[in-house]
Amino acid sequence: RKAILMDATEKWRKWRLSTFEYLMRLNTLAGRSYNDLNQYPVFPWVLKSYSGDTINLGDPNVYRDLSRPIGAMTDERAAVFRRKYEEL
Repeated sequence: RKAILMDATEKWRKWRLSTFEYLMRLNTLAGRSYNDLNQYPVFPWVLKSYSGDTINLGDPNVYRDLSRPIGAMTDERAAVFRRKYEEL
């Protein structure tokens, strides 16, 4: 598996695999499939907003910070979830 992952990553980095193909390979390696709704492929939510009529994909400000979970995209949301966690 590690060799398959490394091969796919290298092909993606060299633009020989599209991002969709790369993510599908990652999902397959993780055991995900279109055949089981409980194990449906996962794709990251990469844009900050989907509300505009147009999106400039060349603008780095349209992308969300992938180091943060989707529920904590802003400092305010992170504080809310941290507070809820601490109340458990």
